[in-house]
Amino acid sequence: MKESDPLTVFKIKYMRSRIIFSILFASLVLFTLAGKCQAPGIYPPFTKWYQDPLGAKPLELSSAFGFLWASAGVVACLIFTKDNPARQKRTSAYQESGLEFGYKAPYTRVIHNEIGLMYDVRKWMSLGMGWNAIHFSDKTNDTWSFGFRPFVRWYPYKSKKAAIFFEYGAGVSCSLDQFPLTGTGWKADTARTGTRFNFTSKYGIGTEINLDDRFSLHGGIRHFHLSNGNIEGIKRNPSHDSNGFFIGMIYKLKSKRPVGKIEK
Repeated sequence: MKESDPLTVFKIKYMRSRIIFSILFASLVLFTLAGKCQAPGIYPPFTKWYQDPLGAKPLELSSAFGFLWASAGVVACLIFTKDNPARQKRTSAYQESGLEFGYKAPYTRVIHNEIGLMYDVRKWMSLGMGWNAIHFSDKTNDTWSFGFRPFVRWYPYKSKKAAIFFEYGAGVSCSLDQFPLTGTGWKADTARTGTRFNFTSKYGIGTEINLDDRFSLHGGIRHFHLSNGNIEGIKRNPSHDSNGFFIGMIYKLKSKRPVGKIEK
């Protein structure tokens, strides 16, 4: 095909955008790992860089600030990259269950269940919305929380059989009881008590394995954060942070085949 052919030009621009995104993502990870991750003020007490590797300032992906980064990334991808109008777009339903462990007192164990939908806006990026039911338990806390969380999933590698993704999401949650009921126990921090309404965020890496044209397995590891954003003052915001894993199923819903050539 001639270089001036629209499909050829699109493919060239598409490959360039993937390369640029991969380089930016790799640079972001390397910058975070090489940063002064344990310097005073970079992390809360008792948090090491490997427990929240992308939580270093100014990234702070484990906080509400990370939502701004993710939103800016999505908008930039939609503005500066073009989609193939002949590409078959797909909506997927998913389910996942996970287990996470708090790395600071009171070392809360988290059982994470979520169902939702994902929509492929690019071959290498999907937007989703998940509804979750979360159980928190430790020597002090024992409660359920329910909420929803929009998220974005980027694919630096994707083939017919498998894919690797980086995911970020942030949302809200409402607990049956106040959570957390105590702080970390460090100095006067034990006296703090959380609220029933909280914000949540998660980020992680994982893989999708295609079983056939409809069903896929997905799983990975992630960081989970919960806090109320100091809406009732810092004395009412002990917050929670944990790391863990998740596994689940993805079902691709039927979609109409677009007119024209399908992107290979």
